[in-house]
Amino acid sequence: MTTTQRHAEVAGAGFAGLTVAIALARRGWSVRVHEQSDEVRDFGAGILIWRNAMMSLDAIGLADQIRAHATEPTYYATSLNGAEPTTELGGYPYWAITRPRLHAIMAHAARDAGVKIVTSSRAVGADPDGVLRLEDGSSYRADLVVGADGAGSLVRNSLPTFVQERKKYKDGVVRVLVPRSPEFAGAEWDSVIDYWTLEPDAMRILYVPCGPETVYMGMMAETTNERASRIPIDPVVWSERFPHLAPLIVSAEHAVGPRHDGYQTNRVAPWSTDRVVLVGDSAHAMCPALGQGASVGIVNAVALAHTLDEFDDLSEGLRTWESRERAMTDAAQARSAYMAETRTLAKGAGFTPEVMETANFVSVAISPEIEAQYPVPEVNRSW
Repeated sequence: MTTTQRHAEVAGAGFAGLTVAIALARRGWSVRVHEQSDEVRDFGAGILIWRNAMMSLDAIGLADQIRAHATEPTYYATSLNGAEPTTELGGYPYWAITRPRLHAIMAHAARDAGVKIVTSSRAVGADPDGVLRLEDGSSYRADLVVGADGAGSLVRNSLPTFVQERKKYKDGVVRVLVPRSPEFAGAEWDSVIDYWTLEPDAMRILYVPCGPETVYMGMMAETTNERASRIPIDPVVWSERFPHLAPLIVSAEHAVGPRHDGYQTNRVAPWSTDRVVLVGDSAHAMCPALGQGASVGIVNAVALAHTLDEFDDLSEGLRTWESRERAMTDAAQARSAYMAETRTLAKGAGFTPEVMETANFVSVAISPEIEAQYPVPEVNRSW
């Protein structure tokens, strides 16, 4: 391991960007993060943090704070066409939290680790020898440039070495946070419940409790269903399909900051070239059918910092990191795409041992002591 301090310039202050910034800074790097918005905050709704990601967040010291602000669902239930929900994942370690809360925890931890976060600073490209270029014409040289600027990454798109295979799907999702009204205050509502209807077309509401006062809803529909894809939410079309959720749906019409995203997969190879590396959605955007996009990005970001710490030669470290993480990530993308195309989760019993391989993945950055804190029920093991 080199004793000379290395420096990283990171494009993007989302979950992957902040995770890699914290992980590198806590291993002695100097790190600057560039965020194009004028504030460091997340406007999203909610998020599920799976076991794979929570172990990685534990490795960089964030797990206790997240647990303090998150909900651990009792189980994951699936209901098709109003049928009695079937339950899975009882006792499995995963957490639900609002995206703004998780982002605030990460931003505070980054600054506490010595990371410099610069706002109103938009990255537009990179040079392979380690230069990050900004929209205002300035540029910054680093030992490592990290493109964490999302699915539409300008850092990635500026370098032809990164070959992309992009596919779009027929579904899209609107994500909203709504108040948890009294009708949903009981213990029976402390679980993730996946509601589906498939006729005359597919619509889905993923109900995720993020604490006693807040519910996250992922509202999926085919993009050809214009009313169901509309923002603000059309409460009539959604309530007709899911009448038992009508109180939440009505409040979703007035939710702050909703957004509609089409399902897509973007496989990129390789993930690095010379002194530029991609993490998160810029490297492996995936359909949200399994809710693993952010978790896989967090896992890979922590593993990147750990692996680079093992090598004096940066290129060797980057190659080794990708070889360790690539198979897991490709499989997660493929499974998420399959679930999106076939809507297999609507049938229930979707968390098979094969599907759980992603959530159960233990990266090289995870010590045996951390892994032991997240036991997996026998029924959910993938080994």
